[in-house]
Amino acid sequence: MKLLKIITGAITGVFAFSGIATAGEVWRIQSHLPSGHVVFQNEQDWINDVNAMLGGRLTLELLAGGAVVPPNETIDAVGAGIIDGDITSPAYFAGRDPAFAMLADLVGGYENWTQALAWCELGGGKELLQEIYKEYNAHLAGCANAGIESVASTKPIRNIADFEGIKIRSPQGLASSIFSKMGASPVNMGMGDIFLSLEKGVVDAADISSYAMNSQGGFHEVAKYPLLDFHSLPVLSVSFNLDKYNEQPDDIKAILNMAVRDLATQINLKDMMNRGKAMSNDIANGVEVIVWSSEDRQAMREIAREVWEDAAAKSDLSRRAYESQTNFLKIIGLLE
Repeated sequence: MKLLKIITGAITGVFAFSGIATAGEVWRIQSHLPSGHVVFQNEQDWINDVNAMLGGRLTLELLAGGAVVPPNETIDAVGAGIIDGDITSPAYFAGRDPAFAMLADLVGGYENWTQALAWCELGGGKELLQEIYKEYNAHLAGCANAGIESVASTKPIRNIADFEGIKIRSPQGLASSIFSKMGASPVNMGMGDIFLSLEKGVVDAADISSYAMNSQGGFHEVAKYPLLDFHSLPVLSVSFNLDKYNEQPDDIKAILNMAVRDLATQINLKDMMNRGKAMSNDIANGVEVIVWSSEDRQAMREIAREVWEDAAAKSDLSRRAYESQTNFLKIIGLLE
């Protein structure tokens, strides 16, 4: 019996020394989305997969947007340990440092989700975000994305000139400035008002979400001229409380960091499948899907670049974010 106690104590000491996470520890992770949103459901599937890899040594629990704190306060709540992590858009924190806007979505820059993910993983994006998140006592595990957004439009917009006079629902920030430079009149309104505004002609077009999500939301019933894969590719950041993250052993840290890449893959592959089905149904119902030429996209990118340059002047980190992304766009052939 004495020998058994000695062996048990020795094993316990080895586990304690090796820093293995406490069994049953639960981290609460707040999304910025409601539980009924398709991306939230993808996040829940991803959480389930991550928990399987963690094997019970640590468990992640996903909370809907606003469950504990408002979306624009999650970065503080993560740092303070009120919640243990978040999955959100860094754009919510743009009021703290304008660099958040530039890092959250280089509107008009990328043409598909793999390019944006490559900048995050290999082009310096993750490191820049980690630098700013660390100031809030948070560890940025990765910058996934929910795919490139399309525009729902009641009028055909086949090139930049067709934006002249278009009233478009758009969030404030880079997107709104770019639409203005192309001759449109941006209107800021909540998601719940978009459908009726399109139907009644209050706006002609709306910057909302991906093609599949716009179609599933019924917007193409009244907006028959969607612009496919048009302009915005928002980052979906995943962060954890820095102190709790640092307490974890290296293998759990690796799981948390590397799994974020798969979050982007899951969301975008599912969206690709949904888009194919949605597009077939839409076209059968009289929808004309508009795809701009590479020349028109390049012309829009040059207009967007003027907006990026203005934003880059607002802080040192904004400038570095601008330089990082424009250098990367040159590497992949989207900027000269």
